[in-house]
Amino acid sequence: MPIYDHTETVHPSGFRGFRVTRYFASEKKNRQRWFGIKGQEIAAVRKEAEALLSEWEFEASLEKSQRDRLKVERPQNSAYVTGVSGIKMKFVRHIKRRQSRAKKAKPGRKKIYTSVIYTPYFVVSGSVEGKKYIRKFNIKTLGFDLAWLKAVTYLAETKQIKQYDHLLAKKPPIEQFRLIMDWQNRQGYEIQEHRLPDELLEAEKKVSNEDSTHLMEKNLRMMHSNL
Repeated sequence: MPIYDHTETVHPSGFRGFRVTRYFASEKKNRQRWFGIKGQEIAAVRKEAEALLSEWEFEASLEKSQRDRLKVERPQNSAYVTGVSGIKMKFVRHIKRRQSRAKKAKPGRKKIYTSVIYTPYFVVSGSVEGKKYIRKFNIKTLGFDLAWLKAVTYLAETKQIKQYDHLLAKKPPIEQFRLIMDWQNRQGYEIQEHRLPDELLEAEKKVSNEDSTHLMEKNLRMMHSNL
């Protein structure tokens, strides 16, 4: 849905500014946000509203892509599809064990401690002539782009696909891992925020810093306009 302009024709509630709305099927309702123009430049406020709409449109498109893939993938695998048959993207659980650092274990205390961590992977699996294969590519270690390259290359070599540029071009958006994290956590996992791919965390941090800077500039403009 579009951005509603109430800068000239005032909203029945008396609001003057821009209203951004977008329907999300996952939430079964419209999201909306209001951007008032009082004491601000209309062009700057419009730009802020357009940026939010663009962000929501991208998020909605990821959801739609995920729903479309659900129709062609088996239910147990549908949350992890990448667009390339045989390659999934998901968080894989690892159990780490370590010995107690205490010189002498206290009565009733375990000598071995375990911890669970989740790591984002591209998982390549399938079978050739009845022989199954599976290999995982660690995105935290390799980086998102290199892990995708290695996953596609391994799949192509295993299936003897000579030309696979079209498969490389189907690289999924890294933002999809946030949707996957939410989905897996709803299934009972406990994946922490910092286990997302590093590139995604850095991109989101940059956007957050830019938003904070923009907010500070906006507050300064309002302060000066009130002087």
